[in-house]
Amino acid sequence: MALIKILRKHSIKLSFAILLVGGTAYIFGTDPKYTGYSPDQPIPFSHKIHAGELQMDCQFCHVAVERSVNATVPDTATCMKCHEFIASDSLAIQYLRQSYSQGIPVRWIKVHDLPDHARFSHKPHVARGLDCTQCHGDVKNMDRVEVFSAFNMGWCVNCHRDYTARLALQETGPGHNHTIHLSDCGTCHY
Repeated sequence: MALIKILRKHSIKLSFAILLVGGTAYIFGTDPKYTGYSPDQPIPFSHKIHAGELQMDCQFCHVAVERSVNATVPDTATCMKCHEFIASDSLAIQYLRQSYSQGIPVRWIKVHDLPDHARFSHKPHVARGLDCTQCHGDVKNMDRVEVFSAFNMGWCVNCHRDYTARLALQETGPGHNHTIHLSDCGTCHY
């Protein structure tokens, strides 16, 4: 009897506590549904050929990665710098050439996508020396780019904590600010 009375009186509080604990466990503990996601693109673009065999730097195509929130997908003109002359008999390149001549951009399907409530910028990550492979995997060996890392909140927070800990060990003395709170909510959320 007493238990039923307590449950009636505190059911909303208990429900909220269970949802809070369950939600936190879900956010930090589950893999996102998109790990391994690799959509078909309008043109079969191989990073294995471009970044791997030809050893093109990521920033040749993703030009804004050092100074922008987004790494940006290259425009058709960037592709045509080479493909005006190279592999011009390929059907995919003919499609690219037609798209370019008509001024219609290729509608690439976004592979890496974060929720709208998360704020992410490539700029500070590149500025701190993170290599593309740390988050995107060995793209140089991917015919089709796929989501390599978990990209969930727990994965990001753990990386931020590890970075902060390494920074604190490496840099000591005057002028080194260790009060940067990379794992604060406001770092990644609006």
